Amino acid sequence: MSGRKRIYVDEGEWNRLRQEAGKLAELKRDVPRMVERIRAQTQADIESSMREVDQRHARFEQAMTQLSEHTREVERETARRMRENNDRLHREITAQGEQLRAETSEALRQQQETLTRAVDRERQERERKQSEINARIDALRADQDRAERIAREYVADAQLLRDQVAQYPHDRYLPGRVAPLEARLSTLVSNVNSGLGAQSLTAAQELVQSLSELRLDLERLDQEWRACRMAAERDLVRMRELMAQNEKIDLRGRVPAGAPAELPDVDHWSRGALTRLATEVDSLLAQVRDDAQPMTTEALLAVVDTVPEYEQRLETVVTQAVTAMQAAQLRTNLAELIADALDHHHHYQVTTAGFASEDQREAFLAKSVHHVSGSEIVIEVEPGERVDGPPLVRLHNFDADGASEAERSARTKSIHRNVLEHSGIDLRSTEEYAEPDDRKRDIEPLIARGAPVSTTPRTDEPRARRRA
Repeated sequence: MSGRKRIYVDEGEWNRLRQEAGKLAELKRDVPRMVERIRAQTQADIESSMREVDQRHARFEQAMTQLSEHTREVERETARRMRENNDRLHREITAQGEQLRAETSEALRQQQETLTRAVDRERQERERKQSEINARIDALRADQDRAERIAREYVADAQLLRDQVAQYPHDRYLPGRVAPLEARLSTLVSNVNSGLGAQSLTAAQELVQSLSELRLDLERLDQEWRACRMAAERDLVRMRELMAQNEKIDLRGRVPAGAPAELPDVDHWSRGALTRLATEVDSLLAQVRDDAQPMTTEALLAVVDTVPEYEQRLETVVTQAVTAMQAAQLRTNLAELIADALDHHHHYQVTTAGFASEDQREAFLAKSVHHVSGSEIVIEVEPGERVDGPPLVRLHNFDADGASEAERSARTKSIHRNVLEHSGIDLRSTEEYAEPDDRKRDIEPLIARGAPVSTTPRTDEPRARRRA
């Protein structure tokens, strides 16, 4: 009686194979090359960003010459210290890139805390300095003419500081903060032009202080944003370079039978998983570099936090590829051992064998024929039903002489013994259908005629052959 038998591979043996794949799938990291590639792909953006900051500092330093003596006295030291902070930040970012620090997110948060403390110290120093200036001005309030002149000077200073604030993307950093200050400035200009300058002196001083504080806050937020953007770009470029270094599975010196002539392709064996991951990283990198719709600082920090997850996913993809490659070899070995058992004990000989569609990721098929009776058995070893599952074996029995149940049982036992003896794999079998799948009887159209049985390194040679 013909029929189809389903054979299960022991999970323990399969798990051992997966563990071996994990060891072979360790990511390659050519650090010197990676550092050089990162520098080449990010240096232009870093220099452009820092040049923009330097130009803005230069414009402010030039504008300070137009400020009144009272405001210039406060702003001069602030400008110098903020430039020093910016230079220090640039050096730290460059150093992080060369060290390929894994704790980028933590480093950025420490930088933010350091910058915030520096700005707080600067704010305290400004308040002290401003108090001294205010005390000097208070002594002049009784002189209406001098008070009005000073008020006009402060209004002019406020207009200049408002123009400096406008150079920052304040709507992104501090939405809603500029409009009220502009309204106050418009009122002050009207009052001063109406002869109410002396009465407007205090309001003018407060507006200058508010605009100066706003510019200081925007400078800090801009430095944080630029640091996060450069770090996100650098980490994504590093991730992309790491993917490029692991496009091939380098098994040289790591498997008993040596590596194939052409190194296996990770994307092929992972069924496109590497390409999908690279597309995702490239899309995120394009968003990070987008000047038309720049990401927020919080979003950039989220990108930095995500990069370690991408690295873990890359490790998973490489492991899947190595596992799939070894599973292909296992399918070949199982088919060979089953065919050997049918040949040695039941006089079946293999007439055709190969992978479906010439694709080693697919099922391995072998046809054995009993030349006396004409009975045929098609051995089909499929990938597991789960991505991480063991392979499945199906025997399609096309019996020409009405083979007895005892004979079919004897064939099954011979297969189990031979596979266990030579590979250590324990099989379990069940009767799946009473009739075989006629579509599998002629396997030649399903495989490449004359194709080699396997081109992957043999990592699961039968034990008897290894002992020999």
